[in-house]
Amino acid sequence: MGTVLVVDDQMDACRALARLLRHFGHDASCTDSGPNALAYLSSNKPDLVILDVMMPGMDGLDVLRVIRSDPRLQALPVILFSALSDPKFRDYAINEGANDYWIKGAIDFSKLDQHLAQYLPPN
Repeated sequence: MGTVLVVDDQMDACRALARLLRHFGHDASCTDSGPNALAYLSSNKPDLVILDVMMPGMDGLDVLRVIRSDPRLQALPVILFSALSDPKFRDYAINEGANDYWIKGAIDFSKLDQHLAQYLPPN
């Protein structure tokens, strides 16, 4: 079982994804902003962060940059999750340090465990 932090300013979406992760046997927590995610990460180290890109104030790329600059968190897998489907933006996000980039509405949630297998310990 892996631990996952889901970060999304749309709390309904955050809770739905966390519920799905729990259905697959993972421990999932939600937070609704970049600063709250960084506060969580200051005292917790999940196995994975699923991070919305478009959030008010501190966006997902800003959070990703802080994670990648922190020696304790540098190797933490981060999946950016966004409605932005531009392939150039995806490439940019990967170059900024994201491990993967999922497009909201395009991911097959019935195969979520397969998508996460490379990032989380097996159940």
